[in-house]
Amino acid sequence: MAINWYQCKHCETLIKKDSSPNNSGCSKSSFHSWTKLAEVGDINYSCKHCGATIQAKSSPSNSGCPSSSFHSWTKL
Repeated sequence: MAINWYQCKHCETLIKKDSSPNNSGCSKSSFHSWTKLAEVGDINYSCKHCGATIQAKSSPSNSGCPSSSFHSWTKL
């Protein structure tokens, strides 16, 4: 089973998980709002808007950026 990166667009929390995370317990909202970013891999990407840095197999999803309408990923 693949492990994926997820990010909450409210509190910016990044987690690695094999299935969609639990929505309760967000520190900035009543519930987390998770966006699946990418499958965990060995290529480093950083979003110029929110500063998130992840290691993915391919270019991450642009949706769900906490600091802008869309992530803008740079391959590092």
